Amino acid sequence: MRTRMLALTIAATLGCIACATASPLKPDPTATDYVARSRGASIVPAGKLVLDGRSMSCGNWATVLDAKLDDYAAAYPQFIILNMAYVQKVPTAVKLWIYSHECGHLFGGPDENKADCFGIRRGRAGGWLDERGLDQVCGFISVARPDAAHVSGGDRCTLMRQCYAGAAAKPATAPSR
Repeated sequence: MRTRMLALTIAATLGCIACATASPLKPDPTATDYVARSRGASIVPAGKLVLDGRSMSCGNWATVLDAKLDDYAAAYPQFIILNMAYVQKVPTAVKLWIYSHECGHLFGGPDENKADCFGIRRGRAGGWLDERGLDQVCGFISVARPDAAHVSGGDRCTLMRQCYAGAAAKPATAPSR
């Protein structure tokens, strides 16, 4: 009993030391700050991310690849985070929309519906989102339950279809002669 008690005391002490020495992530971290705090995350410089053969960028903001992120993606004010283990499992249009949705947060703030629409408009204008791709995005998001920041997946899809209808498609280029 005394040995077990000593072991528990040592474990608790080591745990407290680890907590005390780990500095919290500062309020407005850079991608470098985030990676320094995370184990195994890496930075892809702005403009260097490639998803299924397509170069993706979000202004001058880098992307952090973090396999320990508990979601597909997230955005901090200065960078995007992707969990490629999750992202690799979805169709290309969904991958590109996920990235563009997070980019929408960097340009437009925390509003989820605006970020959804940003991703849709960007895809339509970039020529990588057609009606089939929109159906894939809606299929992906349809199971999402509403929460404090998001309307239901079905409602999000309805709003994204409205954005798609109002967004300009990439103009077709005339064949060269």
